[in-house]
Parts: sequence; structure tokens; C-alpha cells
Amino acid sequence: MPYTHGGNRGRRTSAPRRVLTTGLAALLTTAGALAVTASPAAARWVLPASVTYTDAGQPDVAFAAATDVPVGTWEADNVKTTARAYFTFDLTPYRGRQVISAQVMTGEGAVADCDKPRELELWRTDPPAATLTWNSAPVVREKIGDLGSTAPCPAGYLELAVTDAFRQAVADGRDSLTLMARIRGDHEESKHYGRRLSTFGVSLLANAAPDVPGKLSVEGLPCADGQAIGTATPPLSAEVTDPDAGPASAEPVAATFAWWPVDRPTERTESTSPEKAAPTVFTYRFPDGSLVDGGTYAFAVRASDAYASSDWSAECRFTVDVSSPAQPTVSSTDYPADEGWYGGVGIPGRFTFTANDAADTVGFQYWLLGGPTTYVALDTPGGSATVTVAPDHAVETLSVQAVDRAGNRSPLTSYVFRANDTSPTVTAANPTAGYGEPRTLTFSPGMENVVEYTYRLNSGPEQTVAAAADGTAVVTITSTQVGSNAVYVRSRTADGLTSGEEVYGFTISNRPTVTSVEYPMGKTGAPAGTPGTFVFGPGMPGVTEYVYSFDGRPAQTVAAGADGSASVSYTPTTAGLHRVTVYSRTGDGFVSQIFSSLFFAAQAA
Repeated sequence: MPYTHGGNRGRRTSAPRRVLTTGLAALLTTAGALAVTASPAAARWVLPASVTYTDAGQPDVAFAAATDVPVGTWEADNVKTTARAYFTFDLTPYRGRQVISAQVMTGEGAVADCDKPRELELWRTDPPAATLTWNSAPVVREKIGDLGSTAPCPAGYLELAVTDAFRQAVADGRDSLTLMARIRGDHEESKHYGRRLSTFGVSLLANAAPDVPGKLSVEGLPCADGQAIGTATPPLSAEVTDPDAGPASAEPVAATFAWWPVDRPTERTESTSPEKAAPTVFTYRFPDGSLVDGGTYAFAVRASDAYASSDWSAECRFTVDVSSPAQPTVSSTDYPADEGWYGGVGIPGRFTFTANDAADTVGFQYWLLGGPTTYVALDTPGGSATVTVAPDHAVETLSVQAVDRAGNRSPLTSYVFRANDTSPTVTAANPTAGYGEPRTLTFSPGMENVVEYTYRLNSGPEQTVAAAADGTAVVTITSTQVGSNAVYVRSRTADGLTSGEEVYGFTISNRPTVTSVEYPMGKTGAPAGTPGTFVFGPGMPGVTEYVYSFDGRPAQTVAAGADGSASVSYTPTTAGLHRVTVYSRTGDGFVSQIFSSLFFAAQAA
């Protein structure tokens, strides 16, 4: 009898078979248990590595098929034959993992006779030969169960739990598992019980235990022998990873922190964190009052997911030390801390720092006023260290703190000493040079064996000039910075010693000058009504005109002469104070500062 679909006997159609197969595929790809991104430890839809069937009528021929796999007996062209189907699954991806659940899922693409009960069995076999035929069939080991004995016929969806078979095969370290589908007993040879299976696969949920936590740290410091921590509430942290976590699957994990006093291991405290997605870092914070100063503690971390836990990590030990070391002593024979003047600014001297505790201090940090902080370690805790420091100022303060192994710092020791002034002197050949005019400066040494000077004008680039045989150097500077200016100078000896810094300051203005014979600025002049001549002089090069106003009247412009000056007339009509305001302008439009001054007209006779 030919296969039937949906119970219709006596004819074969292909459409129903496609409907059933498509329905199964849709179900398998949309079922929540099969979604790859599900968590924790998402179940995966696993297809067989190979699908074959054997034919009793062709006992030495191997047949392969992914879908529409025949099981049982059928008749075609008056030839009756019997088939068994074999599905082999690759287990190598699951080595070291725990199989949580495994469910075979398939469907019927065609059924010989739906009036007959479904007697579809699933068996475990030994690994098949390379070429699987009826005559080379593998040894059958045990029956796993019946596929859909009570499901409607034909069934678009059949399932059977195969957890034990997969779990045992993985636990035994096998590389593969082969399942055989056949019709029960003597009915295998009856053409009324045959059927064809559509897509055959397993919804497999397997879990690997999280990795042993790593990168343990205390207060952000990695575990190390003799680790001391300068707080009684240090955060503990550990990194947790899980083999099941990946771009397509989030794996929730938790971390259990266990800690205890090293001398009282029975006083163990454990705390498990809320879950987070691996890989991640977990942090544990001690409740206030948990740890005491001087106590030594150990902690370890274990990771867990929904099904398994890792081993405990190696323990990490630390000692709580919240006591500051003793204040250090500072001494120097090069720069004694008395009222005397020694060495010189920029000339290095040796300073000795001495710890005042038995063995707690492991180093010192020190700095000059306004300078960077430097750290020097001790070879032997509790000892002393000698450093070389060059003072930057005539009166200098060297600040020193002892540092213990937990990073605690002692009270500050301030060592005040005096250094001779080594800065050069600066003299100007033309100290009244104005805006944009060259100014000649001579640098003279304040220390012996000076070979060069380094200087800069305001915030400009540093420049270097060699010293003459007598140690002096001459430079020319030109400033167009209105207001305060400064030249910063240091000398350097042949031995590489740098002097203190000398600052030569001067002020520049580019405002014009105003003079008048009749009405001198800031003084009492001629009687009101007397015509006055006012001469504007340039305060910068290149002046071409002046803009001026008397007593707040509208501004007027006058051209400058070849020498940059200009003259204007003004007659004050009333006695008393009057004001003149003027600024200059160059040919390219640059405007000077404003000159503004009062003058006084006398009472007319």
C-alpha cells in the first residue's frame, strides 16, 4: 500500500509532505527553548553530523538523506523493502560540559497507513562503520524510547527525551552518539507501519561550569606576598569568565566571595553576589567594622551559573594597616637648617632622610615648594635614604614624608634651608627703549665658570647665548607687548649646574605724548582765551595720524609728519580744568593706547 498523508489512502501527494516539513522547521526555529540567544546556557538546535539509512533489499548499499528518511517497510514497483535510519551526532563540542537536557524533535513527512498504531522506536548503537549498510550495521545497545506513540497521524511534530543517552555519552568521553530509528518487532516488515521522517535534530542544553575566577585584587592591587592595605574597608574584586558566554549567548554568572582571618580560619564569611553576564568583574565590599588594624586576612572566590560552580580560586592574603609611620628626620651637611647661607640656587646638595620606626617605613616622598613629588624606596624597611636636591630659591623648603608598605604617609617634616643667590644680573644699555625699539641687555654671572645663558622674553621661546671669557653675554630684545614685560635668565656652568632665575622687568607703552608751551599737561597754563599749540609725539614707530578730542568735543584727525609728530591748535575759552584725549594710528590701521591728561587755564586778567 502506498504512503498516505493526513489519512488519505490510496494516493500519494507531495504538498502535504512539504507542509509538514516546513511546519516543523518553523517550530524548531521559533521555539523559545531553541533560541540561541536564550540564557542561561541556551539550548541549541543540533543537527546530526550524518544521516543514513539502510535497505534490507540492498544490504550492501549505503544511503544518505537529510530529510524524507524512510523507516520500516514499503513497496515500490512490486518490490518490498525494509529500512532503518541512523542519525549520528558530533559530541566533541560538549567535552567537559554537563548535558542538562536533550530532546529529539522530528516530524512525519509521509505515513503508510494511519489506521495502524505508530510503532516508531529509537535505539542507541555503537559508532557505525565508515560505510553504513544493512550488512555492516552497528551493534544495537539499548532502546531509548518510542517516538510519539500517542501523537496524531501523520504528525508534523514528534519528540522524545534523550537526555540520559547524551549525558552518558558525553560523560564517557565519546566523540559521537548514533541513534537508530526502526519499526517495532515483526511490524518492521509490514508495509502498513512504514513512514518517512522529516528534519531530525536534537534540542540540546549543555552547560560548562564557569572558569575559576582570576585577577583577584584588593583595593585595586593584585595579590602579592606581604600585601598591606591602608584601609579597613578595601574592595575585593575578581574576574569571572564562562566558556558558554559568547557574542550570541549571554551567560549569567554569580561570584561567591569567602574571607576569613588567617589565624582563625573557622570564622569564614561567604557572600554571593547578584548575577551578571560573563565575562565580568565582581566586587565585594566589607561591612564597616569587619576588619581590624594589624589583622591579616585571606579571601578566595568561586563562580557559579545556573547549573554548576567552579573550583575555588587560590587564596589571596593581605594585612590591614591604617596606622601612619613615624615622622622622618631630615639632615644635610651641604645645606644645614640654620641661619647660614650655603651652596647656591641650582647647586645640588645631599639630604638624608631617616625613618623613626623599627621597620614600618619602606620609602620616602619629598618635594621642594611648588615642585614635583619624588619617591625613593628603602632597601631595608626602617632605614634611611640619601638624595640629591638642587634648591630653586634662596630660601627653600624641602618637605618629606615617610611611606609604609600600605601606602600610609607620616606627618610632614619641613626642612628649611638657605642657598646663596647664583642668579645672573641684568643691566640695560637703553632702559627707556620704547614700543618696538631694540633694547640691549648685558647678562653678568652670579656663580663661577659660567659658559652660557638661557633666556626668554615673556612667554616666548627659550634662547641660548654663549658667555664671553669674563662670563658675560650681550643680547638684544625687541618687545611689542604693551604693559609689563619680563626677561627670564638663568646661567649654566661648564659642569652643567644651573643658576637661580633672574627676572628683569620693564614696562612698555605705545600711547602718544602731548606737550604744549601755553598749556603744559597737569599744570596751570596761560589765561583762558589764549591760543595754544599742542604737539603730539609718537609712542611707536610708523605713526601716520592722530585722533584727538578736547573737552569731550567730537574727535578730529590730523596727519603726522615725517618724524611721526603733529601739531594742533586749541583755545580754551573758560578758566579752569580742561582735558585732551588722543591716540595714534599707523598706516596699516594699528591703534595705540589712549593718552588722556588734564591741563589748567588761568583766569583772564
